[in-house]
Amino acid sequence: LRALSEALAPGGGWTSNRVACLLDRDGLEAHAALVRGIRGARRRISIGTYILATDAVGRGLVRLLAERAREGVDVRLLVDAVGSRFLPWTAGAVLRRAGARLERFNPVLTLRGRGSANWRNHRKIAVFDGRTAVVGGQNLGGRYIGSSPARRRFRDASFLVEGPAAAALEPVFLAAWCQATGTEPEAHREILAELPGERGDTRVAVVDSGPDAPGDPLRARLMGELGAARARIDLVTPYFIPDEGLLALLEAKARSGVAVRLVTQRRRDHPITDFARRTALRRLHAAGGEIRLHGPGVLHAKVALVDGRRAMVGSANLDMRSLFLNYEVAAVLEGGEAPGEIARYVDGLAAESRRHDPARADRATRWEERALERLARLVATQL
Repeated sequence: LRALSEALAPGGGWTSNRVACLLDRDGLEAHAALVRGIRGARRRISIGTYILATDAVGRGLVRLLAERAREGVDVRLLVDAVGSRFLPWTAGAVLRRAGARLERFNPVLTLRGRGSANWRNHRKIAVFDGRTAVVGGQNLGGRYIGSSPARRRFRDASFLVEGPAAAALEPVFLAAWCQATGTEPEAHREILAELPGERGDTRVAVVDSGPDAPGDPLRARLMGELGAARARIDLVTPYFIPDEGLLALLEAKARSGVAVRLVTQRRRDHPITDFARRTALRRLHAAGGEIRLHGPGVLHAKVALVDGRRAMVGSANLDMRSLFLNYEVAAVLEGGEAPGEIARYVDGLAAESRRHDPARADRATRWEERALERLARLVATQL
């Protein structure tokens, strides 16, 4: 599919687009952008998500997709079989009766799975008519987005893009769709040949990764962006369990005088990840990096900002599962107002967070916790 996509619509990479950042505290902007995109689509809707929740937000989106399918729009919804394991089969029946299609990516307990059961589709993509798209870190459920504020909603980051980058996101969705359904890329030749004209003042480059991609393109792009930093690196991630190469690069940048700031979750939902990250936090702090722990709410955003002018936003955490095992997607943004908006967003998160000194925390660590830290590091690639 990659080869076919490039042959039909060559010249991938940087394109000019209109971009609107969806960074509000309650996920209202992301929800509104999705609803507008679904209601406004005239030909097709392609949505992929890790989690489709069974709550009011998830059910509302399913009803809206079914409504558009009954109106003749081609609706495809792809959910991860593990992330959306609680989604009842009745949701698929509602969509199928309306003429839409719901597929589950890589089921674990059936013969329809392809590849390792450990390969999960963690991407969050919504593409409308191949011209506009919402991409970022937000799943489809009330913990992430909504039409009204919610007390325990996750802090997240997504953006709306209009232009060639939206068309570049559609092959990323279709690659996972082909894998889930067993269809051939040639079936999507007409879609892949579409390429809307450039517009807007934000340059965008789409990067995806997964076991089907040669090498590790998302990690390679991240390393390249961070390696080019001259003055400042800002990272926002719920999970910080980097591989040795990425951690060494951040250490080297901090020691060379680049201001490296990490904003991560104060306490994760999986305690073992707290232990697994301790070595990385300790080393980054020793190299001169600033570490901020966000809380008490849940931080879910995935952002890398270099020198305040180039941002990378997507679905991948800074951990080895995201960078080496999962199917992930991100976009690099430069120019226009988006990088400045993202910089203010990161500053706001940092202001809500407390500074963390791993060395001081280590002095109070019990021997049992040190043993758990060593054990967690042994299984870090699976976290």
